[in-house]
Amino acid sequence: MYYINEYRICINKVRNKLQYFHKPGVSIIMTTNKTKYLDNIYNNFMRINYAIKELIIVLNNNKIDKEYCNNKFKDFNNVRIFQIDENVTLGECLNFGVKQAKYDYIAKMDDDDYYGANYLLDSMNIFEYTDAQVTGKAAHFVYFEEFNILALNAPSIENKYTTSWLQGGTIVLKKSVFNEVKFGNVNLGEDTYLYECCNEKGIKMFAGDRYNFVYMKHKDMQDHTWKISSKQLLSECKIISDTSDFESYVVI
Repeated sequence: MYYINEYRICINKVRNKLQYFHKPGVSIIMTTNKTKYLDNIYNNFMRINYAIKELIIVLNNNKIDKEYCNNKFKDFNNVRIFQIDENVTLGECLNFGVKQAKYDYIAKMDDDDYYGANYLLDSMNIFEYTDAQVTGKAAHFVYFEEFNILALNAPSIENKYTTSWLQGGTIVLKKSVFNEVKFGNVNLGEDTYLYECCNEKGIKMFAGDRYNFVYMKHKDMQDHTWKISSKQLLSECKIISDTSDFESYVVI
C-alpha cells in the first residue's frame, strides 16, 4: 500500500539496530487555546510509545478552565499544565515551555494533529545516525476533513539534511539548541524564525521520513493559525487516497 511495505522494512531495520541504545528523556510541549482539542492532546500522549517522556501543556486562552484541564490529566505524574495570558504570542509560550522542560530533548507537537505510536521513537533515533541537532518532517501526510482525502506534501524532502523548512508540529531538538536560538516572538512563523536562526548558527537540521504523523486540515480555517484554504493546500499536495481511515496508510 503506497510503498508502505518497503518503508516498513527499512524503518524496522533502523529500530532493531538501535533498540538497545539509550533513549534519553523527551519533554513534549503543546500549546493550545481551544478546550475542544484536549481530548486529542490526551490521546496522542497516551498513544506515543516512548518510555521517558513528559508533557508540558501551555494554555494560551484566558477562558480555558485550568482546573478542568488538571482534572483531565490527574492520573498522570508526568504532565504539567501552565496558563499564560492570551495576549502572549505563541512563540513566547513555546519558549516558556522549553524553560519548564526537565529533559534534554524537546518535542514541539500541535494540539490538533495526529501522532502515531512510534512517532517519537523514530524521531529520536535520527540523533543516533546523524549529527543533526534539530529534526522533524518536511515530507508529511495531510488529511483534509472537508473532503475525506489523504494527501502528501513536500514528498521530495525526506531522509536528508535541510536548510529550508520542517513541518512545525514535528520539531524535535536538543534542548541545548535554545542556548543559541529561540522560537520567534510571533503567532505565525515562530518556527520559521527558529530555522533561520539555526542556519545562521550552523545548527544542522534533518528531515525524517513521512510516516506516523498527519497534519489535520480542518474545514474551518479559524481552527488554524495558518489561514490557507483546503482547496489551495490540496493543490500543493499529491493525493494518496479518498479514505476515512488514514491510519492504515501512515502508521508504521
